[in-house]
Amino acid sequence: MQKLFPFLLSAMLCVISLPASAFDEINTGFLGNLALKGYDSVEYHSSARPVMGSPSLTVNWKGAVWRFASSANRDLFAADPERYAPQYGGYCSNQMSLGNLYDSDPAIWLIHKGKLYFFGHQAGKDRWTQTGIDARIEDADRHWQDYLTGAKG
Repeated sequence: MQKLFPFLLSAMLCVISLPASAFDEINTGFLGNLALKGYDSVEYHSSARPVMGSPSLTVNWKGAVWRFASSANRDLFAADPERYAPQYGGYCSNQMSLGNLYDSDPAIWLIHKGKLYFFGHQAGKDRWTQTGIDARIEDADRHWQDYLTGAKG
């Protein structure tokens, strides 16, 4: 044990000195600063399906790179990003309604009253549709505000 003590102490000091990870308003997962894993957020609204964006058609917004399948989509997003960006920064909407940050799957989504919502799993989307989408949005909005103001995170 005495031989392990210096190693454990050193490891503990390294962990203590690590900076706390900051909350990112846009979910970029493990892909640097790429929003929606590269999918075009406008396509969910216009064609009702996930479409991968092009690395050559991008907009930088809120610290993230957003990709688009066409220059028309890029221009629509650039003119009104709040309209086309997903709610809760692209984090899982179901988990946000429970007060948690969780990654989402670009293939599991819904548009409700003109707004785009993503989910980490089909079960979360099912929960929303079965228990009342508007009530889940109220819960998620409240928790999202806590993240934005630093009350959570």
